[in-house]
Amino acid sequence: MPSFSEVTRIEAAIKNKNSKELEWSLWYCQMRQAVPSALPGDVKYWRGIEVLVKDALAPPVAAKVYPAKKKKPNRGLGLGPVETGEKES
Repeated sequence: MPSFSEVTRIEAAIKNKNSKELEWSLWYCQMRQAVPSALPGDVKYWRGIEVLVKDALAPPVAAKVYPAKKKKPNRGLGLGPVETGEKES
């Protein structure tokens, strides 16, 4: 596993969403996965960290808002307005 400072640096970059640090973190994760002597557990760990970095690096997707149709009054099943309560005599 890497020294503690690189992991701390990557976690700080994800937390602060610093674009330059996130780019470095992405490069570092890819470099750690490409090491020929890397153990399968290490590759899996760095792949997971790479996904976190990519999620933090990507801009948030805005939800698409569709315009709502305005409802016309007294439209429905043809019953019209329903009066509630009893008539007082």
